[in-house]
Amino acid sequence: MGQPDLIPPRLTSVDRIQQLPQEVVSFVHRYEDGYLSTWHNHPRHQLIYAAEGLMLTETRAARWAVPAGYGQLIPAGELHQVRMTGGVRIQTLFIRPEADAGFAARGVVEIPPLLAGLIAAFCAMENAAPESARAHHLSRLILLELAAAPAAELALPMPADPRLSQVCTALAAAPGSRRGIDHWAAEAGMSRRSFTRAFQAEMGMSFGQWQQRMRCQHALRAMADGTPAEAVARTLGYASKYALEAMMRRQL
Repeated sequence: MGQPDLIPPRLTSVDRIQQLPQEVVSFVHRYEDGYLSTWHNHPRHQLIYAAEGLMLTETRAARWAVPAGYGQLIPAGELHQVRMTGGVRIQTLFIRPEADAGFAARGVVEIPPLLAGLIAAFCAMENAAPESARAHHLSRLILLELAAAPAAELALPMPADPRLSQVCTALAAAPGSRRGIDHWAAEAGMSRRSFTRAFQAEMGMSFGQWQQRMRCQHALRAMADGTPAEAVARTLGYASKYALEAMMRRQL
């Protein structure tokens, strides 16, 4: 997926924030449409909460479309990149790995109102040092609520098998393709049975489920760019915007 082998050294305000002694620190920023934070990693676990807008995130193993109201959890050391769509306001938390309560590898989670309020209150304290008792207790509550946050099935995994990867790349480039599974199995040089078994075994979902999730991500991005729902539905091969919205509700 084009990941670099090396990350060029660069010190940013985000790096300096992570050097603070607190177990949990915050970073708030607003990004313009199209901004790309290229491949990088962090020494801490990261929660990127999309308070407004849509983020398109990518790791070695998967891609996500993360709409407002959801958060992306990135484990410490994980290479990732993030593209902002439609203008995005993020509230990010950086968490020392030793504070992990089992949430770091959960991918995308919903951010319920209570957790959103806790994050906003913590970010408003702007990493003041020394850490106040209130900031400490807020961070404890955030970690507890984050561990309990509902998981969101928004990840779009990409296969390592080159035959399956070829199919997924072609579908991502033409998300509205009406070609059936027999066509894609033939493209991969496999029988239908072998193709469906290999896809399920590697991806943890059926080919049809992957295709719907890919279309949902495409729709989220297109709508964040301002494309009318009717036009997005036509592009993706749905009879109406209502059929598209029904699919997206099931996915989200």
